[in-house]
Amino acid sequence: MRTVLWTPWLLLLLFSGVHGASCSPDREVLPGVYDLTSNGQLAISVMDMHMHDEEQGSWITLGLVVENEQNSTTSVDPASFKVMDNLGGTAQASIGYPIMNPLVHREIGPGGVVVGSLEFKLEAGARPFMLVDQGSGLKIRLDKADKPPGISYSPGVPVAVGDSIVGIEGISRSEDGKMIRIDYLLKNSGPGVMLLEPRDYGKFGILIDASGWSYPASDYKMLGPAVPPGGSLEGFLEYLVPDGSDPRYLLFWPPDEDAVLFDLDSREK
Repeated sequence: MRTVLWTPWLLLLLFSGVHGASCSPDREVLPGVYDLTSNGQLAISVMDMHMHDEEQGSWITLGLVVENEQNSTTSVDPASFKVMDNLGGTAQASIGYPIMNPLVHREIGPGGVVVGSLEFKLEAGARPFMLVDQGSGLKIRLDKADKPPGISYSPGVPVAVGDSIVGIEGISRSEDGKMIRIDYLLKNSGPGVMLLEPRDYGKFGILIDASGWSYPASDYKMLGPAVPPGGSLEGFLEYLVPDGSDPRYLLFWPPDEDAVLFDLDSREK
């Protein structure tokens, strides 16, 4: 199973409590989409953020993790969440755009955790500014990317993880500014053959920009269906992004290994 290097850190916060990161209900957490906020009774984290543009506006999808920190049962209600945008507008959670694993109204036992996604319809030209849970008063800023938890590495520096060594060989942008290409090198340092799964492999790199948006790869290429011990392969990932989007982080999953976090802003200019 693919995991993320920072997953144990996050799960430790979620399942052991987040009192060190807690704040009063009338305070917001700054900055970014990876923050976790708590009032001692409920803890909420935004794990990812995606946008779907349309002519009449935009849909945004937020992936949430909600934990009950109380000794009694509570409930989570999608209708209590709203997003405030940079134009002063407010959007309630909606069901107008199809999403996988939606957050639904349900009870949460003591110490229980639920994971799900919510969608919000914004006016044309608006960008999300803050997520608010009206029931608890908890707030999370959405207009700036925070560094995902864990150790980050610079592109060009080979990183050993499990039986793999991965490195970013190059980062380029198309002339119209709407496509980012990341070239990578992946080496098998283990004793066995590294099997690649073409159908899933294009999803193993998530790009995060400076505004906190997450982008899956829109195209990819790899060489060979398998990598023998000591062998390596070269490939690339391509991402379709809005013009002017500034790539900030890349979460890169080698096959069957934990993710490696690359800080793209630390590359040589």
